[in-house]
Amino acid sequence: MRHLLFSLFVFTSMTSFSQSVEDMWKPILKHDKLATYFSGMWESLGINVKETGEKITVLHQGDHFDLKKGVDEDNVDYNVFLKEENISNMAKHGEDGKIGEYESYKIMSVLFTPFVKAALKHPMMNKSCQMKLANIENHVHVYLQSPTNEEYAAHTMMFINKQWVVVEGIHGEAKRVFKMSPEQAIVYQKEAFKAQKLNTRKGWRKFKKFYLDWRKEVSVPVKDK
Repeated sequence: MRHLLFSLFVFTSMTSFSQSVEDMWKPILKHDKLATYFSGMWESLGINVKETGEKITVLHQGDHFDLKKGVDEDNVDYNVFLKEENISNMAKHGEDGKIGEYESYKIMSVLFTPFVKAALKHPMMNKSCQMKLANIENHVHVYLQSPTNEEYAAHTMMFINKQWVVVEGIHGEAKRVFKMSPEQAIVYQKEAFKAQKLNTRKGWRKFKKFYLDWRKEVSVPVKDK
């Protein structure tokens, strides 16, 4: 009997662990409020599941989402890598179709580092001369804070060999520290996506102006010791 119960437990665990993104997210794909929440942040999102290697593309259709198997990296707005736990938690946060302040934090705490990594691969984000003109530091710490300030997610951004490197957690001595709410992170994401989608000089100049103003609200430079 003990052996039978153990076998059932293992089978159940394996079945749950191998559940596909499509199965986990199917209940939330038609929630229009969830679609509104992500509106303007991306239109096509490549999802890569680290444990299983599953690849799926999420298409934002205005008032709902569609899923497509596989990821064409050259034809998605962002290509991100998530854990199965992240996939499952996002399904739970969106199952009632409502996104409260804390749920927004939990969703963005999963996505904001992958979004930043993907966005900073764009060539316009890696121009050394523009960084110097805008006085953009080459080593920064970024904190995403929960509504109660009792939790946070964080990553470190470093400009190395003419490209940005983004790693989870806090590393080294930063020259600037960002602390932002989920709402402020969403505003940034929408403006960055808009600039990348337009990909014009005018669009990037507008984004640069936005960024320098937004930076004043969410960050402070670190004084040299």
